[in-house]
Amino acid sequence: MAKNSIGILVFLFSILMVLSILAYIEENIAILVVSILYLVLGMLLSFISEKFEHIKNFIYIFLLFFLVYLLHSSIIHYGIIEVYGSPFIKSDELFFREVSDTISLKFKMGYTFFELDKIYIEGTAGIYLYGIVATLANFFGENSILVLKISVVLVSALIPMYLYGISRLYFSENISLSVATIYGFFSFVPYLSSTLLRDIHIALMFIITMYIILQRLSIVNLIVLFFVSFVSYYLRPQTGLFMMGFSVIYFFVLVRSMVENRYIELSIYSVLIGVMVIVVLNSNLMEVYNMTANSTGNKASATQASGMGAKIAKLPIPLNIVAQLSYGQMQPFPPSWIFSGNNKGFFQISYLISGIAWFLGWGFLLYGLFKKKILSKVDLKLKLMFLISMAYLILIATIITGMRRQMPVYPILYLFMVFSYLEMSVTERTKIWVGMSLFYITLVLVINFLKI
Repeated sequence: MAKNSIGILVFLFSILMVLSILAYIEENIAILVVSILYLVLGMLLSFISEKFEHIKNFIYIFLLFFLVYLLHSSIIHYGIIEVYGSPFIKSDELFFREVSDTISLKFKMGYTFFELDKIYIEGTAGIYLYGIVATLANFFGENSILVLKISVVLVSALIPMYLYGISRLYFSENISLSVATIYGFFSFVPYLSSTLLRDIHIALMFIITMYIILQRLSIVNLIVLFFVSFVSYYLRPQTGLFMMGFSVIYFFVLVRSMVENRYIELSIYSVLIGVMVIVVLNSNLMEVYNMTANSTGNKASATQASGMGAKIAKLPIPLNIVAQLSYGQMQPFPPSWIFSGNNKGFFQISYLISGIAWFLGWGFLLYGLFKKKILSKVDLKLKLMFLISMAYLILIATIITGMRRQMPVYPILYLFMVFSYLEMSVTERTKIWVGMSLFYITLVLVINFLKI
């Protein structure tokens, strides 16, 4: 714990030094001031979210990855400007940069959240958040792409922090720190921490929901769960649908703990399901979902028309769904993909590292599910979240194979990978590492040989 206290001070000092250098380079004091507000918000969330005895570890994880992602994002930012003349990895980022100034102006004109929702139809919460950042930046200095990107760093750093909190429910302190640290470095969070998108915000909403569901039942947690589901819906409507599924777990466990009569219990479940169906059918959720799915599918078809994705899509049902799900868990694949088309090569190396690490992790997950029967060894809440996460991945796989839509549920799958790993002997672990590595290399060689 003493080491963590020293680490917290070192990380905090290093972050402030980096922010001061960035503010000096950009000649924009807003970078420093607004980022300090980010830090205060992050530490405030750690105090609100966790018991006092775990606070230092929460803050330690948060500051560690705020520093790591800040450095990563800054290097990518200046690197792609130098090489490509643009600060954006993805074309969508330009929209969020421009709309942040527009929303900031609309705030001055008195526009409310729901008035903005009528204008922008989808993703209002993300737009609104970037508008708040732009307003703060303009108050202290001026809005810039870097100020906005550092807000993404904040959101990204909170994910391993909450994962530590979830891990602490099942593992020791040291193992939990390792679980959060490994995910923080080798998941897709580092890659998305340098992009001005809304995917990382959705991932944060999901992991906060997971964290709340695994806590004890309370009215406060129920209110927070409702708020997080609301934000998730307005970040991306179709993910809001699955957030409702996660939220129902809370009600499900609540009913089981309070009602002993089986028939009354089933009646309550029927009412809950009926209410969900009515809410969905009487909203524009399914319409927006279909519109987004079609748009996403068209984009995916356009980018993969001559590649492996197109060939997989032509397979008969249900082989195409299984193949698309598997292919989606290997992205980016093949590794040479990051050097093709409009991709940014070595500036997307964190994406490639994460993709390989995630592929290897699936070896442990599958071994644990089928050999170690870990699904039968976890509590009901975790089991339901895993099943809903898999349902989410299968549905998304029918639309798009990219990881951006899939990664919000990855923390739950990762937790099961850890369960599996801890259940294995050293020999079993070695076999999985070697077997999955050889399998990956073989796939790369076959794809290159066939020139798919």
